Amino acid sequence: MANDIFGLDIGRSFIKVVEVKISGKKKFLTAAANAPTPAGGIQTDAPLEMKKVSDAIKAVVKASGVKGNKCNVSIVESQVVTRLIQMPNLTDKELSSAINWEADQYIPLPLKDVNLQYKVVSKPIQGKSGKMDVLLVAAPKRVVEKYVKLVHDSDLQLSAIETESSSLARALAAPGDLPAVIVSLGAASCELVLVKEGNVLFTRSVSTGGYTLTRAVMAEFNMSQVQAEQYKHTYGLLANQLGGKVVNVLKPLLEVVVLEILKALEYSRSHLQGTVFSRIIICGGGAYLPGLSEYLTTRTSLEVSLGDPWGAFEKEGLVLKIPGQGSFYAAATGLALRS
Repeated sequence: MANDIFGLDIGRSFIKVVEVKISGKKKFLTAAANAPTPAGGIQTDAPLEMKKVSDAIKAVVKASGVKGNKCNVSIVESQVVTRLIQMPNLTDKELSSAINWEADQYIPLPLKDVNLQYKVVSKPIQGKSGKMDVLLVAAPKRVVEKYVKLVHDSDLQLSAIETESSSLARALAAPGDLPAVIVSLGAASCELVLVKEGNVLFTRSVSTGGYTLTRAVMAEFNMSQVQAEQYKHTYGLLANQLGGKVVNVLKPLLEVVVLEILKALEYSRSHLQGTVFSRIIICGGGAYLPGLSEYLTTRTSLEVSLGDPWGAFEKEGLVLKIPGQGSFYAAATGLALRS
């Protein structure tokens, strides 16, 4: 049987649904579908626009063929605050008592206005002195309430809500894997996530997304959005294509992403001593841009690979029918895999 709970990724540009079946150690993809998020989407509080989003969710859920109506949902990363902090090595009870006081120093929002969660990422080896690493995640209550209402208005039951970075880490970085920088290139933005042993250590949201690149091509060549998308996906960052004209348009925009990756790596060297990040996992719709892997490898000196959350799934059914699209559904797949 399929899991009772499916993943619902309500992005700023696309709504994605994924349902999986887990049987022992085997995983199967049983449903996957997507549809554009209505203009304005989750960035608005207007009742009419919110209804358009809930109607779109209903449509894509129906089209996907999922069996149940319970879902896990992720919050867009730019709408939450994530901080990795160091604290004295405390017991669980001591940490519970101290966490609000510590969080007040790092969360730039009144704690009464957020839902605060925390997770112990690492502790000193038993018998040795040192500090513990704790990940703080603060989501504004008004944002959480918006997602809860959207799910309710879509005639669904909300099982759990988490950050996009948590979903991506679960989908692409299993415990035991080497530390990695996940670069999720969406239509509206790019999310950077440092992960180690399946734990999120750092996040950063960059406003450069696929639409930014498309608009730049439209302006440079005075063409329609459809034509610009074709140029972008055909020539991308390949210097030997079309005389390098497209790559010259895209590179300055992607350089913003590269600089943020380099800043994240610098953060890891100064705050995450002993953790070496030697690889980048790219995912999202923008991950398929021709020449992107080679460009990031050249600029960061890290190994770059396309993240495929369906790579370990049994190769049958939908995985065979929509090959190579797992990267696009990374966050939704991570939500579906949440136990």
